Amino acid sequence: MSNPYQTPPPDPYGSPYGGQGGQPYGSAPGYGTHPGYGQPGYGYPVAPQPLPYGAAPVPTGEQNSLAMASVALGFVSILICFYGGLLGPVALGLGIAGVNKSRTTGTGRSTAIGGIVLGALSILISIAALIFFVVLNKSTSSL
Repeated sequence: MSNPYQTPPPDPYGSPYGGQGGQPYGSAPGYGTHPGYGQPGYGYPVAPQPLPYGAAPVPTGEQNSLAMASVALGFVSILICFYGGLLGPVALGLGIAGVNKSRTTGTGRSTAIGGIVLGALSILISIAALIFFVVLNKSTSSL
C-alpha cells in the first residue's frame, strides 16, 4: 500500500465484527493521537520520588555563585600574596559553603573544591611570606 490515505483492501477471511471489514465503529483509518498530546490525567499530580541512598542530585541548571566567588577570591588572594592571608579564609569559607550548596543543586562541586584549594594555598603562601619577612628582619637587625 503506497498511499496512506487509500482504504485498505477487504479482509479475505472476513471481519470478526460483522458487516464491512476495516476499522470497527467507523473510525477513520490512519488517524490517531499524537503521543505528546494526550488528555490530562485525573486526580492529584504524582509527587516526585526521593533519590535512592547515595545517588547524586539531578542538576537544576542553577549556578553555584558561592563556588564562583570562592574561586575568584582564592585566585585574587594568591595574586596579592602577602595580603592573601586576609582573603584566603574568606575564599576557604565560601568554598565550603559552595560544596554544601552543591549537594542540593548538583552543580558547582568541582568549582567549590577549586576555591577551597586556592584559599588554603593562599593562606599557606601568606604564612610562608610572614615567616620569611620575620627571619629576614631578624637577620638584618642583628648585623
